[in-house]
Amino acid sequence: MFEHYRPFAARLATSQFARRAPGNYERGDVEQLAYEALIQAISRFDATRGVPFEAFARLRIKGHIANHLAQASEGAAQRQFRQRVERERLKSLQAGNEPPDALAALSALSAAIALGLMLEGDRTRELHAIPDPAPTPYESLAWRDLQGRVRALIDKLPEREEFVIRQHYRNGVSFQQIAVLMGLTKGRVSQIHKAALDRLRGMAAKLR
Repeated sequence: MFEHYRPFAARLATSQFARRAPGNYERGDVEQLAYEALIQAISRFDATRGVPFEAFARLRIKGHIANHLAQASEGAAQRQFRQRVERERLKSLQAGNEPPDALAALSALSAAIALGLMLEGDRTRELHAIPDPAPTPYESLAWRDLQGRVRALIDKLPEREEFVIRQHYRNGVSFQQIAVLMGLTKGRVSQIHKAALDRLRGMAAKLR
C-alpha cells in the first residue's frame, strides 16, 4: 500500500516544498516528512468511516509537513535574531576609545563578551541549544556564585546603563527596541551598552 501511494505523497511534498519550505530544508527532507505521514495514515486509516484514503492521507501529509516547516521557520528566525544581536554587541564593543595595542584590545573585547555571556546566563544555552556539559558540583557552584556576584553589580550602574543591560541581557530586547523604549537612537543605546560593560568589567575585576 505504501508503494502504491508513495508517488501521491511525493507530489504533495513537491507542492508543499514549493509553497513554504524555508531555506534550510531540501526537497528530499520534505519528501521524507511526507512518507512518514503516509505510513502513519496507512496505520491509522479506518475504512468503515466512509472517508476515501487519499482524502484522509492528504490531510495528514499536509499537516505533518506544515508543522515541521513551521518549526523550522521559527528556529531559523531565532538564529537570525541571535546573529543580529551578536553583531550589534560586537559593533558596540568595538566602537569608541580603543586600547593602545592589539593585544590589549583583544583582551578587553574578550572580557566584555565573557561578561555578556555571564549576564545572559541560561538564555545563551537555550538560544544556541547547547547541551549541558555536566560540570562538576564545584565548577557549577563556583560559576553560579561568580555569575550571581556579577549580576548583583548591575544594581550599581547608572540608571540608563542598568536599564540597557537588564533589558538586553535579561529580557532579550534588541538595541533597536530599547532605543524606542528610551526615546533614543540605536547608536546612543549602543554607546550606553559599551559604557555599561566597561564599567562592569572594572567592578568585576575587584571581586574576590
